[in-house]
Amino acid sequence: MNTLPPIKEWEELSIGKSGQLVDRDAQRLHKLAERIKGRLKGRPAVLTRTATPGLKAGQVVGVLTTPGVTVEILPKIDAEDDRSLRQSLVRMLAVAKKLPIADHDLAPLEIQHENLLEVLIRIFSIRLLSAIRRGLPHRYIGQEDDLPRLKGKLNVKRQFSRNAVRPDRLACTFDEFSPDTPLNRVLKAAVVRLITVSKSTSNQRKLTESLSRFDSVSDTPYPLRERVMLDRTNRTFHQLFEMAKLLLAGDWQSTTSGRDKGYSLLFPMNELFEEYIGRSLKIALSSAKVQLQHKIHYAIKSPDNRFQLRPDIVVDGNVIIDTKWKQLKPRESNLGVAQSDIYQLLAYANAYRAKRVILLYPWHGELDHGPGVYREWRATGTDTALDIATVNVSGPVKDFHDTLRQIVDHTALATAA
Repeated sequence: MNTLPPIKEWEELSIGKSGQLVDRDAQRLHKLAERIKGRLKGRPAVLTRTATPGLKAGQVVGVLTTPGVTVEILPKIDAEDDRSLRQSLVRMLAVAKKLPIADHDLAPLEIQHENLLEVLIRIFSIRLLSAIRRGLPHRYIGQEDDLPRLKGKLNVKRQFSRNAVRPDRLACTFDEFSPDTPLNRVLKAAVVRLITVSKSTSNQRKLTESLSRFDSVSDTPYPLRERVMLDRTNRTFHQLFEMAKLLLAGDWQSTTSGRDKGYSLLFPMNELFEEYIGRSLKIALSSAKVQLQHKIHYAIKSPDNRFQLRPDIVVDGNVIIDTKWKQLKPRESNLGVAQSDIYQLLAYANAYRAKRVILLYPWHGELDHGPGVYREWRATGTDTALDIATVNVSGPVKDFHDTLRQIVDHTALATAA
């Protein structure tokens, strides 16, 4: 297995005898990337062939692994090293996807030497093993069986049809307190899948021990179709269930079956950044009403509603925030802001009667201003103010939340003024 050094979004892997990839591995990776592309939201480019020859990463992050090679794609943000990049990415995933990961969980992990996939498998295997050592969640499940003694209730119809010639057997209907629940079947399926994926001896050991504790849980061919019930009786496993779904397959990534075809865990950065900002705002602005992907207004009202508007984030009904995962260009007069993004925000401002709207970008070191509100513009012929703001996704969590609060507070103060 050829594990390459990680690359960033938009970087290229060279192909050839003196390159990073031999042609056979490049073909396998490109085939896997093309298969995945159709399943990702927005269908972003994953790995595109170039004339050099090479494979160029798109605006996605994560891991692709085939029988011959593993490629890790990290976000293109300012960070000290790959470890910091990976830690920032895991933090974004934890918040956006509601995973059971805190910053202190990352400190003891070998995230400098393990790719994103192995890091997530490590966290999942540690948390799962710790939880199931205290016992798998059980649930009463309805059962039917022919027994020598009555258990539960007698199924009269079945007794006189099937057991008419077997007076030594009673058709019983009863509830059994069993671990063979949809939740446990999903967790077991994740463990079985990850055993075939992980290359880490430590991860393999933990996963194997976990699997031995699912002996009384049946296999499921379609784990993501299981009708899982989450309640207070299995609260310990709620976030583990979310992580199991992510590692098996989800709307934001694709998993192929079979070791020979490979495995992928990919996230479009536009979507991830939007989710991360939205859920972080709910944490940072606990007293505010933060709504994600708000859908109550249309661009055209008459004669009937047409062209539904869907701003990324609405705060308290009148502050509109749209996230953009791309770098501002301080040397350009318009900062590299797309004209279509401005038109879209003005449509939001009109529909919501907002006095201020915000385009929010990731901060980077070439900007001549720290994270926060970067420029204040005003729409021609209206009272609508338009802020261009940035946040540092690789900095300390406290600073990140402070920046989000400052951006919204700035908006509130400016609106009040």
